Parts: sequence; structure tokens; C-alpha cells
Amino acid sequence: MDEFVISSGHAKMVRGASGYIDEVDEARKVVPKVAEYLKELDCKVHTFNDDASKTQRDNINTIVKYHDSKSRDLDVSVHFNAGTKEIGGTEVLYCTDGNKALATKVSKAISEALGIKDRGAKKRTDLGFLKGTAKPAILIEVCFVDTKSNTEAYKKNFDECCKAIAETLSGKKLKEAVKPVETKNVVLHKVQVGAFSDEKNAVKLAEELKKKGYLTSIVKG
Repeated sequence: MDEFVISSGHAKMVRGASGYIDEVDEARKVVPKVAEYLKELDCKVHTFNDDASKTQRDNINTIVKYHDSKSRDLDVSVHFNAGTKEIGGTEVLYCTDGNKALATKVSKAISEALGIKDRGAKKRTDLGFLKGTAKPAILIEVCFVDTKSNTEAYKKNFDECCKAIAETLSGKKLKEAVKPVETKNVVLHKVQVGAFSDEKNAVKLAEELKKKGYLTSIVKG
């Protein structure tokens, strides 16, 4: 898949779950970060946060309307869960059986990135977002906001979580970041192999050393 619409769950004035973290606030952090990584993977992404709705019905209708206004391969809604303080975990909801495989993969990827329980893919035919969008859709429940171990894992591994979502949705791998070479407190030892009054002789020796794989430079003085 190469084109996505990703929205945060609920709305600014229609709040979701709250606990150690807030569902609406955190979903609005996950969405742009996942979109950033998808763009790095050469995918086209549309993102949406509902700042206008005042009722749950208006919220669902507003989100679905935005999704259906865009060209895309997949609709994604980002949520956070609540209700099982002792266990927690991540799960991904789907409505039609054709989306079960992707939901399973995304749930597994997030659980591994966060190091929390994989609750897996769960079929839901009663959710307005999943049954309302015209394209295939999944609803991600990243973790449980009222499970302390979940929220700590999420905060610690936020970036890895977003990378896992982007890579699984796109089926592509992000490039590994190149770590800078540590040069602090490194002492360099230079070796001089000759000094010539005739520049031609210096150039000749430098060329011979280059052929053997040595880094050379000519310094006058």
C-alpha cells in the first residue's frame, strides 16, 4: 500500500479514555509521527484531527467524511484503550475479514515494539469508523491508558512504536540511521615518510603510496 488516511480517535471536544496518559492527546502525537515515517517510505499520507465536533455522532461522521474525501488505499484510526489495568496490551480492530491479516500484523508489530501483550486482531462490526469508510479500514488501540506498565512502555518506545506501524502498513523497511563516528578523545598519529626539495619527487612518492591504498598529502614548509 502506498497511500493512507490516518486520523486520531475522538475529538478535541469529544474526549476518549484517560488515565496515566490521555487518549486524544497521545493519538495526536502518534498520527503525525507515523505519517512522517510513511513519507520517508515514499508513501502519500493524509492526516486528520477533529477540532470541531461536539457530539460523538458528529465526531464519527466528520472523521468518516474526511477519510472518504481523499484518495487512499487504507483508512487508519489511532486510539488508546482502557479497562484492563492489570493486563493491558495492544490490539487492532477490523470490520471485514479481508482486513484481518493486516490487523494481526500491525498488532503484533506494536506489541513487539512496546514489549507489551499482543491482544491481536479483533473483529468489530458495530463501530462507526470501521463500517463507515468506503475503503478498507483498521482501528489501532495502541495500549491501555490506565495500565501503568503499558504507558511507561509506550513513553519509552514511542518512536519505535510509530516506526513499527509505518513499516507494517507500507510493507517497507525504514533505512537504519547512520551513527556518527565518535572522535572525542581520539589521538591521531601522523607518519612522515620523506622530505624532498624537488616537488616532482614528492608527487611521485605520493602517487606510489596512493596505489598501495595509503592516504597521502603533500605539505610544503
